[in-house]
Amino acid sequence: MKPPHGWKTRLSSITRDKRWLAITAVLLMAAGYALACAIVWQSEDGSENSLQHQLEVHLHDIATTNDDHARALALWLHLVTGDLPSLAEELEQDLPDFDSYLATGELWGIPVKAAIQQHAGPQDQQSLFHDYIIVRLDGEGERGKAAWKRLEAAASRVPPAPLANEFLGHLLDDDDRPMEALQALQREAAMPAAKHARVYALELAIDQSERTVLRKMLATPAYQDELSGWLEMEAGIVLGDVWMQFRGIVRSQWHSAELHVSLIALLAALLWYAVFVRCGVREAWRWVRPLPALLLGVASVWPVLLLLHYQEDTLGFVEDGTFPNDLLYYVFGVGLREELAKLLLFALLLPRLLKKQSPASALMAGAFVGLGFALEENTSYYQSEGFGAAAVRLLTANFMHAGWTALASHALYEMVRTRFARAEHFIGTFVAVVLSHGVYDWVIVADQSLPMIGDISIISIFILALLAHQFFDLQGAWVQPSRSVISLLSIFVLGTALLIALSFIVEAIVMQDLLAVNAVGSGALSLAPIAVFYSRKFGAL
Repeated sequence: MKPPHGWKTRLSSITRDKRWLAITAVLLMAAGYALACAIVWQSEDGSENSLQHQLEVHLHDIATTNDDHARALALWLHLVTGDLPSLAEELEQDLPDFDSYLATGELWGIPVKAAIQQHAGPQDQQSLFHDYIIVRLDGEGERGKAAWKRLEAAASRVPPAPLANEFLGHLLDDDDRPMEALQALQREAAMPAAKHARVYALELAIDQSERTVLRKMLATPAYQDELSGWLEMEAGIVLGDVWMQFRGIVRSQWHSAELHVSLIALLAALLWYAVFVRCGVREAWRWVRPLPALLLGVASVWPVLLLLHYQEDTLGFVEDGTFPNDLLYYVFGVGLREELAKLLLFALLLPRLLKKQSPASALMAGAFVGLGFALEENTSYYQSEGFGAAAVRLLTANFMHAGWTALASHALYEMVRTRFARAEHFIGTFVAVVLSHGVYDWVIVADQSLPMIGDISIISIFILALLAHQFFDLQGAWVQPSRSVISLLSIFVLGTALLIALSFIVEAIVMQDLLAVNAVGSGALSLAPIAVFYSRKFGAL
């Protein structure tokens, strides 16, 4: 005979105690923040992390690389002179001029002239470096024009001077002469060590949609060796090679994956994965069955990227900061392509779902497809915006992609199941999903195209709340989640707290900046009302 109060009963009681959950969640986040602060303080004692310090370290590392020191220095010089106004703003310094460079031999307080003397090679090659700097700092002056002519002369010699065409290619591209830049870079790329020139030439050929030139490049082993996954995908789009596009996407995702980014993205997906499994039908292997749908969602990035390039490169439909263009772009660009791509991948599951005859399974399969898309999308957001976006996207984009796809997928399932008797319902649902997706994205940036209306991003919260009500109402109509030892509320609360705590720590390790760590906290704090909304919803399930 089992005791009336076994360990399962006690554990279930604890995980349903809202006071215990709140205290544990706060302690988790506080511990994460404290550890993040300790990491930042230790890094501040040991080393600097300013951009200028990073540039100096990069320059110092040239001497220890196995590459040609002159080419490594040239690449560093492209970095620090390519966009002087932006770098000056980031470094909070005045724009450098050629006279000050002549007097001090420094750029941004870094001894560039001494580095050229040390790493640039023979005297005639050092002159190319100095001429490049003159053009960058005094391009409109007589000295800059004379330096440009010297670079052109060195680049047109037979054989051309090493690095002359690379320097000239950068300058021509910045002067809005991409085809001339491409020709210069191709001449430089003929030299065995000119890896950067080959990569840059590939990028220009892709940007200019030079199919003939691109095919010739890709037929050359030297160019093939420099073809990254992203460039392979872009080249495949220009050439109309579907297999090349797919191969490039897979390679790009694999090589760009970073352990700390993948960890946070997977944790966020795992939290919602657990929630949706608990909200679904209780059946055998229920924790494993959704994996194919999740992977299909991850794979939906392929058609999204294809549609993106068709819309922007072929149709010229891009965001331009004006109204109503931007609103239309977010609805018929972002919203339409992403929801259509996810729905296309969900359609691969229809035969099995129709055989199973389970509307609840169709709804939740759509949710897992949307979650898979969010998982893949999160990695790019974390890499570009930092882990301050982790908590924000956990409570917004992760659920919203799942919710939008679930509603559209369920409507598609019903239309096919009834042999198109419910076609109007599907069309209406899909249009509503695309519109809400586009408007949700647009209101966040609407003040850029309509500055007079101010910040209307609060509308996004109403869209989220409406979507949540629609999804959970539909889910509740088909299946009621069964009670388990670990409550649904505890999964959500403790999972969210753990994600925020880890975000604090990872942001501290990566950025080594307390302001960045605090940004993670402020982002999480701003979403407290949404967290409360979800908690109430899950507490009632």
